[in-house]
Amino acid sequence: MPVKPLTVDQLYKPAHAESLPASTRRTKAFNDFLGQDRAREAVHMALAMPHDGYNIFAVGSNGLGKRTMIKRLLQEMAVDLPPASDWCYLNNFADPRKPIALQLPPGKGALMQKALAKLWRQLSRAILTTFQHEAYQGRVESLKGELTTAQQNALQELANEGEKRGLKLVLRTPGGHGFSPVNDKGEVMNVEEFNTLPPEEQDKRKKAMGDMEERMQKLAEKLGRLEEINRDQVQKLNEEVALATIKPLIQRVHDQFSDLKAFTDYLQAYEQDVVDNIDLILNAQDNEQDAVASVTSDNAIPSRYQINVVVSHNPKKGAPVVFEDLPTHYNLMGHVEQVTYMGTVATDFTLIRAGSLHRANGGFLMLEAEQVLEQPYAWQGLKRALKSRAIKQSSLEQMLTLTGTISLEPDPIPLNLKVVLLGDPETFYLLQEYDPEIQQLFKIRADFAGTMPRSLDNEQRYGHFLADCVAKEKLMPFDRSALMSLIEESARSAEDQFKLSLHAASVGDLLREAHFWAKSEDAKQVTSRHVRLALNGQERRRGQLREYYLEDIAHGTQLLTLDGGVVGQINGLTVIHYADSEFGMPSRITVTVHHGGGDVLDIERTVDMGGPLHAKGVLILSSFLKSRFGRERPLHFSASIAFEQNYGGVDGDSATLAELAALVSAISGIPVQQGIGITGSMNQVGDVQPIGGINAKIEGFFAACKLKGITGKQAVVMPVQNVRNLMLRADVLEAVEQGHFTIYAISRAEEALELLLGMPIGTPDAKGHYPDDSITGRVLKQLKRWHKAERDDGEGGGRKKKKGKKKGKGGDSKAAAE
Repeated sequence: MPVKPLTVDQLYKPAHAESLPASTRRTKAFNDFLGQDRAREAVHMALAMPHDGYNIFAVGSNGLGKRTMIKRLLQEMAVDLPPASDWCYLNNFADPRKPIALQLPPGKGALMQKALAKLWRQLSRAILTTFQHEAYQGRVESLKGELTTAQQNALQELANEGEKRGLKLVLRTPGGHGFSPVNDKGEVMNVEEFNTLPPEEQDKRKKAMGDMEERMQKLAEKLGRLEEINRDQVQKLNEEVALATIKPLIQRVHDQFSDLKAFTDYLQAYEQDVVDNIDLILNAQDNEQDAVASVTSDNAIPSRYQINVVVSHNPKKGAPVVFEDLPTHYNLMGHVEQVTYMGTVATDFTLIRAGSLHRANGGFLMLEAEQVLEQPYAWQGLKRALKSRAIKQSSLEQMLTLTGTISLEPDPIPLNLKVVLLGDPETFYLLQEYDPEIQQLFKIRADFAGTMPRSLDNEQRYGHFLADCVAKEKLMPFDRSALMSLIEESARSAEDQFKLSLHAASVGDLLREAHFWAKSEDAKQVTSRHVRLALNGQERRRGQLREYYLEDIAHGTQLLTLDGGVVGQINGLTVIHYADSEFGMPSRITVTVHHGGGDVLDIERTVDMGGPLHAKGVLILSSFLKSRFGRERPLHFSASIAFEQNYGGVDGDSATLAELAALVSAISGIPVQQGIGITGSMNQVGDVQPIGGINAKIEGFFAACKLKGITGKQAVVMPVQNVRNLMLRADVLEAVEQGHFTIYAISRAEEALELLLGMPIGTPDAKGHYPDDSITGRVLKQLKRWHKAERDDGEGGGRKKKKGKKKGKGGDSKAAAE
């Protein structure tokens, strides 16, 4: 039964105008998961589960709008969730290397920071005023006077004792006080004068000096103890005065945050530290500047008394939704900065910086999986935080043992959030294969589909989706004709009449460019014409390589015949992918046959220019021929198949039908109609199988036909299963409607052979013989010739061998046998 050509209605499915509004201006925006019911269900499930590990891995190809849809959903949900806590770090006065993490109600962090800054300013002024007051100065002078009087009395008593023994207390430099002998006039003797004394007197004076020096040493120790007591008294006075001065001020802050026990405990330590380090205030001008405080926002406050609010949230905005676009280890986990001041490297708790985990804690964090995996140690840090449910500060230098500097060990912050990883299927499968922990940490997989069924309701929903995109981008309204064109282009992108593409990125580009063309014409709304201009513009920008191919065909550089018949030569249809460009082109396939052992040589595979799928297709057609024509006897021929002028490699099995037709043509001697291009795969029993890129292949062949001249006999043969994939351009539809171009859909290899060779496949008679004017008859006739030639060669060889045996023995027999 002859194959009927496809009608125009089968080549394109227009949108339903009745399902669409007159303009997007009157259309309610659609902000739900369009066509992503499975993904939406998975996301809702993950968000509803309070247990560990129910994080989300959103899987889908790039451009589907995964991030936009999930982020919008999370933001809608976050509004009704309680706001996240503020987190800050305070100085640990007992161990400064281990700062204290403090959880605060949302918005309290900034208030506490202001309160502590105000407290420091107040208490520093109050302390300076109090310690400069006359009452305090009088008490300090009184204590100092008591010490001075006691020192003077003790020295005077010792001096009087020395005078009685002929010695005088004098001040020596640098040794301090000491005793020296005096003469009758009460003057200190020099050495010469002392040496004139009788020996007995010298010994007496020396002994007295030794005794007095010993008493002087004991007195010095006593006076030292008095000084210590005095210093302690002054210190105690300072503490009493300081405590009396600052306690009311600290109590006010204590009362302001009395509901936060951890902070009130901190205030007690704060109070004691201020008292213990009162000199920081009294001698502020003489003290060396705080290296860390010099780079803080309020460098007037010593860093030890500051508060570091690492993350703060608005109490009126619900839970946080954070997308981290640069997920390095530090950007995720936070880090501790260091400052270099006057040649010294320093750090403290005020230099702890928050990461995206801190900012998203209590809410949601979105990450691109591929970006996380690209950053060193970011994936390990994220997993460690999720498993421990805590954020721990760790520097990469310490992890890699690249530095021996002392760093901080801040308190870990409890972690409670949902993480959403966004990635393509390849990334997800690689992680599943090489990191089994992902199944425990990301238990919910949200699969995003690339297409959705095309029905009347879904076309209407797609129109609402387009209206949402138009509103979000603030574009001019799109009328019904524009919406129809966009829906039809979506089906064309999906390569299916009964599906719509959900690739939001390409839709957004098309909407913006159509808006541009409408605006350039001062139109009030976007029409189908503007959509077509945008599509044509995209095709022009991406079509340079396609134009080069067409130029080669026009100039005869690329050999192509589109009329008449040629034996062993056929026009296969291929798709060329280059960057973001995809287009179809005919490719000449030639087959040569000769007497041989039944092998089919794939030249592309032999020279490593053919992929495994193409090699599989060649083996399948070889098996088909052997099963059809070699059931009773071997096939005594060999063949070579080549893609002519192919310099970039070839893969895929969509040329199997073309190679089969060219091979049968070469065997039978029946010419292949060069005006027919063919694409399609097949199995070993001759069933035709669908292929990809059908629209590009047909349009590429049609473009070549237009270039070489339309004859009216040109056509394309394609698998019947691909009819639903047809969404052809208007110029192809017009040519088909006018009868200048034909498209055939087939289901069996025999149908392809009949169309391409212009001869019936043939039906055997009662004796199993095929007509001579059939394809099968011609093939069998040629195979019979080759078989006869093989048999004749065998018989001839046997006769020569027999004669060789008769001629002689030994060497002559061996030579004949060889």
